[in-house]
Amino acid sequence: MKRLIQLNLLLLLISSATAQESQPQEETLQIFDWKGLNVQSTNCQIQIISMDGTPVLKIENTNDVPIVVSLLKIDDSALIGRADFISCEMGRENVRENHWIETNDDRSISIGGMFGGRLDLTQVFPPIAVGGVQITNNDWYNFSGGTENWAQFNMALRHPSYANLPKYLELKLYLLASGAVYLRPIKLLGMANNSNGWWSPQQAGLIGGIGGSIIGCFGGLIGWLVSKGKARRFVLAATTSSIVLGILLTVGGLVAAFLKQPYSVWYALLFPGVILVLVFSLNLHSIQRRYDELEIRRMTSVDTMGG
Repeated sequence: MKRLIQLNLLLLLISSATAQESQPQEETLQIFDWKGLNVQSTNCQIQIISMDGTPVLKIENTNDVPIVVSLLKIDDSALIGRADFISCEMGRENVRENHWIETNDDRSISIGGMFGGRLDLTQVFPPIAVGGVQITNNDWYNFSGGTENWAQFNMALRHPSYANLPKYLELKLYLLASGAVYLRPIKLLGMANNSNGWWSPQQAGLIGGIGGSIIGCFGGLIGWLVSKGKARRFVLAATTSSIVLGILLTVGGLVAAFLKQPYSVWYALLFPGVILVLVFSLNLHSIQRRYDELEIRRMTSVDTMGG
C-alpha cells in the first residue's frame, strides 16, 4: 500500500501545478521563414544569409536615398484572429541617419529629428458601415543609426476601438539612408488568454485549484479506506469511475490541442486526465488484491473461531 499512498500524493499536485502553468502563456502561432517569403524592393540589395543555422534577411542600402521594403503581408483571417503581436529581431550595421519624410497631398513633410529608419506595421480594417471607407491603423518603431547586434521589436495587433478584425496586415521596413539591416525570421505571437479559448487562464487556474484539491482529497480517502479494508464496493466503483473520468479528460485535452485551443485550455484537461488514469489504473489491481487478502483473513479467522 506504500505505492498507493505515494501515487495518491501526485493528485495533490494537480491544484498547484495546474494553477501555476495556467497563467497567461505566450505562444508562437507561426514563424515566417525568409526562404518562403518573396521580399522585393528597389534601390537596395536583398539576400538571405545563414547565422548560427538560422536564415537571416540582409537588406543593404548602398545609397543615401530612402527605401521601403515590404517584408510580410498576412491576409489569413483565422490566423489574424488568434494573433496579438508580431515579433521582429533586428540588427543593423553602419546605418546612417536622415530626416523622416512623409508625403501628404504631393508635398514632402519632414517630421521629427534624425532616424536610421522605421519598422512599420499597417493594419487595414474593413469599413464599419456599409459604403464607408476602410480604416488603417499603424504601429511602428523608429530606430537610430549606427551598429547594433540584435534588438527585439513587438508590435501589437488590433486597436481596441475597432470591433472588426483587420482584413490584412503588412510589415514594412523604411531605411532612410545607407547601411545594412539584418532580420531574423518574423514570429506571429498569441497569448493564451485569447478570447477564442473555451475559458480564460484565470478560470483554468480556478478549475485546477478546486478540482485538483477535491481529487487529491478523494484519492487520500480511497487510500485510507483501502488500508482499513472498508467500503469495498464504493472504493472499486470510485476507482473505476476515476479511470473513466481521466480518459474523458485526456481525450478532451487532445481534442482541444487538435483544435488549437490556448495552452490554458488543453493543459487544464490533459494534465489531470493523465494523472487520474495513471494513478488509479496502476492501483486498481493492488486495491482488489488488498480487499481479497483482508476477506481471506476474515474468513480464516471465522473458521478458526468456529473450529
